[in-house]
Amino acid sequence: MKKRTIAIIGIVLLFLLFSGGDDDSSSSAEWDSMVSDSYDVDRAASMSIYESLAFQGIDYSVVEVTEEHVLVKYDQPPVKSDTDALFIWFYIMGVAAETAPDTDEVIIEMYDGTEELYEVTVQTSDIQDYLDSYTTLDEFKTKVNVRAVM
Repeated sequence: MKKRTIAIIGIVLLFLLFSGGDDDSSSSAEWDSMVSDSYDVDRAASMSIYESLAFQGIDYSVVEVTEEHVLVKYDQPPVKSDTDALFIWFYIMGVAAETAPDTDEVIIEMYDGTEELYEVTVQTSDIQDYLDSYTTLDEFKTKVNVRAVM
């Protein structure tokens, strides 16, 4: 448990280190940032993840936690490099696995305004194995499925 906590703190610190880039662009899309209101959604877990993302500067997102999955749709805030976007994905994965450890998978949909750019899927158990140091980063990366939608 201690290793997991240290890993999450490390991910958060890396995210904070590389966040804050602003290119003076603003999203023209209208986002209804909220927790999904579907009947089978765990609203408490969804709100916890949503608030964690908002605290890190991801202001436009929709979060849905069900028994099967955690779905996070978010509008990518301005970043300084592609690496910053990867750190956001790792952060979302870590928060989702910690908040909803009994789900089967985490699905991340990254948008630029209303245009979907990427869909990332990974098994929650694979995230937990990485956070608990049972797998290496290279092993973990092979288990993450990234699909460009654009």
